[in-house]
Amino acid sequence: YKIKNYFEIGSMGIEHALIPEKGLALPGNLIIGADSHTCTYGALGALSTGMGSTDIGMAMATGQTWFMVPETIRFNLNGNLKKWVTGKDIILYIIGKIGVDGALYKSMEFTGSTIESISMDERFTIANMAIEAGAKFGFFNVDKKTKEYLKDIGKTEEEYEICFSDKDAEYENVSDISAEEID
Repeated sequence: YKIKNYFEIGSMGIEHALIPEKGLALPGNLIIGADSHTCTYGALGALSTGMGSTDIGMAMATGQTWFMVPETIRFNLNGNLKKWVTGKDIILYIIGKIGVDGALYKSMEFTGSTIESISMDERFTIANMAIEAGAKFGFFNVDKKTKEYLKDIGKTEEEYEICFSDKDAEYENVSDISAEEID
């Protein structure tokens, strides 16, 4: 049937891991999926979100969809994490601070020296769980680790567009978090 991205036994997997590993989610992309945790791809500097099946069906049929541009909450995490603290601990700490609806239909941007130090797997985990705070998007700026990950899966910088927050971007809120606070 010449389906371009069909993955059969031996080359398939969980959507949230498979799509980045296959290079189907890239920086600068806007990605929609039928699962709330589609926001995982924000770890790569993409804006990605889950939608309902009717919305997805319409997007597939028309090639279009509609979004309100959400306000953004910026989380600056700096300092060294305690031993055994992971990306999941980071996002659970943030959700504990803002609540399960603290980022309702908002973007969550994650920055700072702590974020720069964590692995791509931890970034995927944090972005994946942005929906647990009600967020529409959870995203990270592209950095050296992101580029290395993309290179390792066979992507060149010519294949994607790196987007950054404007230097004068306005945020609904900026939350400065010391990594040492997170258990």
